[in-house]
Amino acid sequence: MSLATGKGLPKDAGKFGMCTSIPGAHYLLATMTGALPLAPSNALQLGLGICVPEACRPGDVPLILNSTIGLEIIPDLQTLTIANVHASDPIDGLAAPSLRCWLSVAVLASLMLISVLSTAFAHVSASRHQDGSAFYCWCNLPSSAFSLIGRNGTLTKLVEQPPPKPTDSLNGLRVLAMAWIILGHSFLMPEGVSGYSNPQDITSSILNKDSAENNPMLMLIIQAEQSVDTFFFLSGFLLSHLMLKELSNRGPNPVLAVLLRYFRLTPSLALVMLVYYGIVPYLASGPFAVILQDSIFRRCDGSWWSELTYTMNFIPFDSDKVCMGWTWYLGDDMIFFVLGCVLVPIYHRKKALGWWLLLCLSGLSMGVTAWLIARYHLSPYVFDSHYTEYSYYAYSKPYTRAPAYFVGISAAWLLGTLEEKGLTRESQPHRRHPLAATAVAILSAAVLCLVVFIPATDFGASKNSWNDFESILLLDFGRVAWALSWAAITILCYYGCLPWTNSFLAHPAWTPLARLTYGAYLLHPLVIKLAAGTSVQYYTFSGMEVCYRFVGNCFMAFSSAIALWCLIERPVMTLTSAGLKKPQASARKIESSNSGPTLGPAATCESSGPSSGALPSSP
Repeated sequence: MSLATGKGLPKDAGKFGMCTSIPGAHYLLATMTGALPLAPSNALQLGLGICVPEACRPGDVPLILNSTIGLEIIPDLQTLTIANVHASDPIDGLAAPSLRCWLSVAVLASLMLISVLSTAFAHVSASRHQDGSAFYCWCNLPSSAFSLIGRNGTLTKLVEQPPPKPTDSLNGLRVLAMAWIILGHSFLMPEGVSGYSNPQDITSSILNKDSAENNPMLMLIIQAEQSVDTFFFLSGFLLSHLMLKELSNRGPNPVLAVLLRYFRLTPSLALVMLVYYGIVPYLASGPFAVILQDSIFRRCDGSWWSELTYTMNFIPFDSDKVCMGWTWYLGDDMIFFVLGCVLVPIYHRKKALGWWLLLCLSGLSMGVTAWLIARYHLSPYVFDSHYTEYSYYAYSKPYTRAPAYFVGISAAWLLGTLEEKGLTRESQPHRRHPLAATAVAILSAAVLCLVVFIPATDFGASKNSWNDFESILLLDFGRVAWALSWAAITILCYYGCLPWTNSFLAHPAWTPLARLTYGAYLLHPLVIKLAAGTSVQYYTFSGMEVCYRFVGNCFMAFSSAIALWCLIERPVMTLTSAGLKKPQASARKIESSNSGPTLGPAATCESSGPSSGALPSSP
């Protein structure tokens, strides 16, 4: 039992498998704070896995650690002042599968069965009718929507290549932004479940002055949150760009557009929440299984319904109490979508009024953000209470995150104005002012790099050195500068002014991955949290270790997204698109919805949704 007990401070989970295999032994995970004699005010967070006789329970752990035998087994404890000792029992303390679990399994199994049966039906129908006429009739649409193969098949639609468009560069941008989010979460999310055995190598302390936070390259991980503003820009741009085209033909119905968006996004969200709340907690095992279960149950028991109503940024107000905290983006994006469906028609009728409203709303949002930062002294430093306070007051609230979305809307307005004046893609404007286009691209890239790396001056040896004004420049104006830079690059790619960049971002290989970004966004935290919840030891932080987990998390997230796409996301898109058409519509029209909603009457607004372009992100 001594060999199975963790002895390496600050964190060592011991040997879980070894302890549980010893007859008469019991494993407990203890957490506590420990203060060094030379720095009593700087308490360290400690974690130890201890192997004790089976008669011992979590309440006995403080006595065990302060006993003579406990100090002999873990001698480093003798140099510390131990306090706030808590213990969890990952064996007897685990919750058994409940009725919710079995119902979740039944729903998931039913969808799988429907997919298998629909695929079999499609195969038989295709073999009997080589021309496919019987298979694609209206009455067979429900079954064909869930089929993996066939004209409306989910896998067929996943790999289908649409005609090239000037905005195809957004596909690559979308996928890369999603990957960056997964990188950031691969580092941050395990801290809430397993954590790291060497926190002294991450944050500066008396134990290690040369930690990772002194390295500016850490900002490539910390600043992954900027991808959220990338997605806000994408969503606003696509909504405005596509809606303006629809308004030129016939006016959309905003109410129907909002309803269509709700019914396309919510089934996938509900299924993922069913898996997260009903299945994932019971898959955990090991020292951190109880922590994973508690982190899910304490949040979802009282707030699961706010996910389905997209009110999660207000009910509950504390983002740490939201069932699936990373879905805060959906709540904001739904509000911005409704605002966009009002602003764009106003702009279409009266351009000056549209610009005035957009600028007023943007200024109001930026003013509120600046006031919150100054009032509560919020800052970008993430390794102390500043991150908790920023997350609580400002990070996920729609009234602080709207400007990036409005930049996307205004970029589409500017693009439309340029085309009205005859400056189209076919006119090849890049040949008229090549130096100007290059200068704008270089300036945009420089601004992006500045936003990513400038926070390093508030980390490490200079941590918490920023004043409120400097924090406002980054957390308020920096987000607008980020969106404006991507707007400039998007317009330059649209006009062919950056041929190499556009060729890379608009490559057809990005198209299937872009369609999976909504699923990857919803599912990647499940992959990260479950991996941490089944780990038998605290993670060890290093650049290569984070890189390995990032690659694995990306692969698992996008692989899981394929399953979500086939089971619910694409079938719902097919059925809702068909529901907007008359039953006698041809199969060719029914399948016209590609990676996003059909641009039919009242459906234009939906085309900016995550399934077609703007993808949600993370907390």
